[in-house]
Amino acid sequence: MSISITRKPILIRAGHSDLSGVYAKPSSAPRALIVALHGGGNSAAIFDNTIPGEAGFLDTAASLGYAVLALDRPGYGTSQQIAEDLRTFDGQITLLRLALTVAWEQYGAESAGIVLLGQSFGGLIVLGLAASHPDVPLLGVSTHGTGLQWLPGALQRFQSKLSDAPFTQLPFDENSKSLGPANSWVHGSIDRLKQSRTPFPMAELREVLHFPEHLRRISAEVRVPVQMTIGEYDTIWESSASALDELSQLFPQAPFVDVRHHRFLPHQPSAHLAARAFYLRELAFVEECRVHNSMIAPSHKHNLAFALDTKDATV
Repeated sequence: MSISITRKPILIRAGHSDLSGVYAKPSSAPRALIVALHGGGNSAAIFDNTIPGEAGFLDTAASLGYAVLALDRPGYGTSQQIAEDLRTFDGQITLLRLALTVAWEQYGAESAGIVLLGQSFGGLIVLGLAASHPDVPLLGVSTHGTGLQWLPGALQRFQSKLSDAPFTQLPFDENSKSLGPANSWVHGSIDRLKQSRTPFPMAELREVLHFPEHLRRISAEVRVPVQMTIGEYDTIWESSASALDELSQLFPQAPFVDVRHHRFLPHQPSAHLAARAFYLRELAFVEECRVHNSMIAPSHKHNLAFALDTKDATV
């Protein structure tokens, strides 16, 4: 079955600021609304990047029945000149909570709820949003390129970019290991990948240095399903079995937690041969969150409680 899709640039009013982005939706009522937040030094366009002949995340999700709102986080896009305190971790959470309320009212009402998706520092932000318990029907939260244990040299690379300037530009190296082995990504997609890159707010970079501390501080308050993915070729985060197990223990209140090592995937997957496999796994998680929400909906709670009581009584 083929589903036609529509897409358009959008502005979301959050407090006194406008956040830019792009919205894609299927022709039918969407199954869920995915709100996607990019990583540091990129824009919302990263979710529209693709290798030649393949659909990007926006089109893949919309063609399978999900609406996607990819937002430029505070300090990016139309809000690039926002006050410095609103580019920090806590400042972004404050603004994005407001943005989620507007996004639900304008784009989510026909769907089951919102699933948050974030890449790298955007992954930390979506976990922070989930931990803040926003006033929207939140179904789950998924991250990629978001971890807890730095790989050797990764923290130092970020520290070396610190300065008194308001922004820094991360270098783009086509021969960098961060893209994965040369035969694992598509060179024809590099120009589009470069176009999604944007200056990195220095206030945010300072927060990146405390990434693990932020994650430990917020994780216990996340009460929705969690998925975290670290790629095989990620050059920032450790993805050993012990590191993944430590991540999975951070969310004691989440109904279920999936922490995965993804074969072939680099830190940023959009120009990679494994991108479609990754997108489909992301959408499978979104669908699981939708099903989980249906199973615990008010009309099912009595039956679920009865089933649990019966199970306890027969043990």
